[in-house]
Amino acid sequence: MNSKLTSSLLRILRALSEQSSPGPSPAFSYIHISRALLLIGDECPIGRIELSKKLMLGEGAIRTIIRHLTRARLVSVIRNGCTLTKRGEVLYDELRSRLSKIAFIDARQLSLDKFNAAMSIRGGAQRVRLGIEQRDAAVRAGATGACTLVIRGRHYVMPMSDTGETKLKSDDALVHDLEETLHARNRDAVTIVGASEKSLAEHGAFAAALTLLE
Repeated sequence: MNSKLTSSLLRILRALSEQSSPGPSPAFSYIHISRALLLIGDECPIGRIELSKKLMLGEGAIRTIIRHLTRARLVSVIRNGCTLTKRGEVLYDELRSRLSKIAFIDARQLSLDKFNAAMSIRGGAQRVRLGIEQRDAAVRAGATGACTLVIRGRHYVMPMSDTGETKLKSDDALVHDLEETLHARNRDAVTIVGASEKSLAEHGAFAAALTLLE
């Protein structure tokens, strides 16, 4: 796991999201491009319609994303859909080594919203300050709110500006849920994002997690 390599690869994806295309301004962001790459790696081959459903984007935006990824030699389009190239696999493997898949959990005690999506970020604890950056990124992505936890040993700790920090009890139902779904370990970070819609919670969780990779 190489943080400098991860940052370099993320810059590639950000640059792709900023490329100009004919017609109106694109309806997608760097977050969508990053998610698209991981989805293609997770489920390849995957077609445009399925990508459109999972990313909640129109087919026009999906075609543009695929075109950008193809021109960057990260993705190939075959008969059954999209798959990663060797170059794309390098980027995918590095990102997936840092980011867990999204898990939907019961986080009612955090009072975030109806749907709550969580992700763990390998080695991300050292980048967490008070969780404000992750919350802001999640809200910009359409979520209602977010909470970031860091793992120290076997303890889940919530940094807070007014009280210093809060340590969740080991028998807490939320801790049990996170351990069962994410398998996070010492020095990882966990982002929990709430939204009124499942897709927005998922997108917000990914946006929050990306802040801990850059």
